[in-house]
Amino acid sequence: MSECLFCRSQGPFNTVEHIVPQSLGNDTDVLRGIVCDRCQNYLSHDVEQPALTSTPFAFWRTLLGIRTGKGRMPSVDMTPPKGGRIPAFHPLTDSVSLMAHDDGTCEVKFHDPIKHELVCSQKDGRTNLVLAPYHLSVMGRMLGKMGLEYLASTDLERAFVVEFDELRHFVRRGSTHSLWPLYWGQDGEIRDLAGPVTVEISSISWDIECYRFALGQIASGEHVFAFAVGTDLWLICLSHRKEMQHLSKLVQGIEMSCVYYPDGSWE
Repeated sequence: MSECLFCRSQGPFNTVEHIVPQSLGNDTDVLRGIVCDRCQNYLSHDVEQPALTSTPFAFWRTLLGIRTGKGRMPSVDMTPPKGGRIPAFHPLTDSVSLMAHDDGTCEVKFHDPIKHELVCSQKDGRTNLVLAPYHLSVMGRMLGKMGLEYLASTDLERAFVVEFDELRHFVRRGSTHSLWPLYWGQDGEIRDLAGPVTVEISSISWDIECYRFALGQIASGEHVFAFAVGTDLWLICLSHRKEMQHLSKLVQGIEMSCVYYPDGSWE
């Protein structure tokens, strides 16, 4: 192709685009000559990096000990970033950092000493990570990027049709007043952090090192992309931005809910 998947420029195409970031363990699913150098650099630094340092993706990446592209153990600070036109702070969330160690353990540190003592005194040790519009924005853009790129890897001509132009623009440009509806579900449990990690979703078990995904077109015609990491399953419609209730029932055995803020609700 002589046209970029996201900005439709004529290149140049000198870089290799990893569909799933290397820092989640992917070194095989790549695209060449489809994502221009400028988009590749922008998506890596402005979409994937924040998604992997301040969202549930960051939590699972650290908890599961998924090494970075350079082979280092992950260390993530999930304190909401300050500034910006999309709110990143929620009053119910906890400022917390996590550090994975080579022995399979994970160190958790609360930035608020009072909260640290409170959580440590609780039997379940629960903490909160509440997703503000900023988190859902970068997660939606990353999921949309991966879904569109996987579609391009299987059906390149299809990935360039006008049906995906709205998603193309959201992934590359973002929005200060609109989000893309995401659907979330959870099942299974992490049984042993020091050994192999087993996850059960829809009565199917596997040893998970990084992630699982699925791409397809459902009976109603929409293209959807599903991405699972840890016990979280995220689903996004690639075809359009409308909230669709039937997507919450798409995955058998898992109750899916739409995670969303109405347009402009934070302005």
